[in-house]
Amino acid sequence: MKSLLVRILAAMMVVGFGGCSQSQTSAADCQMYAHFIDVGQADATLLEFPCGAILIDAGAQDAQYTDKLITYLNKFFDDRPALNRTLESVIITHNHPDHTSALKNVCEAFTVKRYIDNGDTQGRGTENANWVRNNAISKNIIIREINNDQVTAGGNKKGLTDNVIDPIECNDCDPNIVILWARLTDNPGWPHSEFDNKNNQSLVIRVDLGNASFLFTGDSEESPIEAMLGYYKGDSNEAEEQQSILDVDVYHAGHHGSQNGTTPELVEAMTPEIAVISVGPWDYGKGTNNHFTTWHYGHPRKEVVDLLSVAIAKRRSQAITIKVAQGVRDFVDYNLKKKIYTTAADGNIKIQAGVDGSFRVTRNN
Repeated sequence: MKSLLVRILAAMMVVGFGGCSQSQTSAADCQMYAHFIDVGQADATLLEFPCGAILIDAGAQDAQYTDKLITYLNKFFDDRPALNRTLESVIITHNHPDHTSALKNVCEAFTVKRYIDNGDTQGRGTENANWVRNNAISKNIIIREINNDQVTAGGNKKGLTDNVIDPIECNDCDPNIVILWARLTDNPGWPHSEFDNKNNQSLVIRVDLGNASFLFTGDSEESPIEAMLGYYKGDSNEAEEQQSILDVDVYHAGHHGSQNGTTPELVEAMTPEIAVISVGPWDYGKGTNNHFTTWHYGHPRKEVVDLLSVAIAKRRSQAITIKVAQGVRDFVDYNLKKKIYTTAADGNIKIQAGVDGSFRVTRNN
């Protein structure tokens, strides 16, 4: 949080949401971990709390990375036996293969209590999501489908949450999980190609623990980002000092660092301190005709890393050289100094967040 006013408001928000506060528990006891798991050119993020865990997306680049994801989760539950190998929920931002390809494996290997997505059941990437729906009764999984009409009902500008979206209730250390944007049911005037694009149907998720906050935008592109920013912009009925609901500390960079997944306006609204990009090895797909690869997409884009580097003030403990793309199949070296992390270069990234807004980043590369 960037100012005293923001810190005060955040504390007020925590009380309002029933979350933990310094008076209820110490910062050392009230903390969460965000595990950005290296699944190649795909997304899978485990959120660990004192009394439970949820998974945002369950993608994997290929079978090898699916095995790596399951191995990571097995090790996690071995270290947290009290969680009984149970995910309180799995939230899929949108049903593309790089976000769903390991979903069935996750549901078969672990107990999943709740499954949340945008309700998309057609097309590429929905096979595993539909498998969950078809097996929900036998596996005792609660299914929840969310569209933007639910999120914005009645002009709501606080995000959508309930005990399915936010099932984590730890004693004196209760996070707040809300959905800020979702699949539009009516075309707001976009070109049909943009409206039908599964990326633009992504759930946008905010997670708060006291003064620590995270934002996950899935693969949302420019049109839904602009629409979301316009919707949550402060109006005349809001105090000038009111914190933007999009102002967060940690940004999970949209669309694997694509040039259309992060805009200057979004970065200005977020004022992030840390960014994480889930992306595959830069040469994955090189020399092949497989266009669903890091090489053919050109992720992450240099312009996005530049944008985040300007916005983020804090530096990494040690600068590293990574590969960034100037375009599709056009990669160059980049000296990364700021607190921007990529799974391709840093491996599994774990961010410890305290209720006091403190962060500690560890990585296994």
